[in-house]
Amino acid sequence: MTIKQVRSLKNKIIKICISACACQFLVCTVIETVRSQHLGEYTVKAAFVYNFTKLIQWPETAFDSGGKNFKIAVFGDEHLKEDFRTIDGKTSAGRIISVQYPDPKAEDDKGGYKKTLAESQIVFISRHTRLEQVSRILNDIGNRPVLTIGEDKNFSRVGGIIQFFTRNDHLHFEINIKSAEAHQLKFSSRLLKLAIIVNEK
Repeated sequence: MTIKQVRSLKNKIIKICISACACQFLVCTVIETVRSQHLGEYTVKAAFVYNFTKLIQWPETAFDSGGKNFKIAVFGDEHLKEDFRTIDGKTSAGRIISVQYPDPKAEDDKGGYKKTLAESQIVFISRHTRLEQVSRILNDIGNRPVLTIGEDKNFSRVGGIIQFFTRNDHLHFEINIKSAEAHQLKFSSRLLKLAIIVNEK
C-alpha cells in the first residue's frame, strides 16, 4: 500500500469516527459531565435542549413573521436561570435563542405567561413545577408546533414530547413520537436512534 493510499484510508477513518462521534454527542457529553460533575445537572440539560434545536425541524408557521428568534420558555426554580443562561443568545439554524421564564401562577397574566407560551417553540418544564401547573401548561399549548420537554415520570405518556430520566446514574430521554407528529415536529434519525421511543407506530 502506497503512502497516498494510507493517507486516504486514514482520512476515511477520521471522517467515519467524526460522524459516529457526532451521532453520539448528546449521550457522551451527558455521561462524562455527570460522572465528573464538572457541570451541573441543568447546565447539561440546557446543552441537550440546545442540540435539540439543531436536530428537530419546526414548520415555518411556528415562528413569527420576522423569524429571527428561537424562543424557549423555562418553568421551574430560580436557579434554572443560571444554567439556561449558558445557551441564551446562542445561534441555531440561523436564529438567536431567547430564553424566558414565565410564571404560570401569575394572576391576570402579569408574568406574561400566555404571551410567552404563545411565542415559544420549546417549553422546558422542570420537576420543580407542580403537577397541576404541568397539566395547565400542556393544555394551554394544545397541538401548536411546540416541543415540550419534561422530567416528571410519565411526562411523555401524558402528552409531553421529550422526557428526561436517569438510569444507572446516566441521563437518557424518551420521545413520544405520536405527540411529536401531532405538534408537526420532525425528528432527525440520528436523534431518534439515541432515544427510547414511546407510542411508536
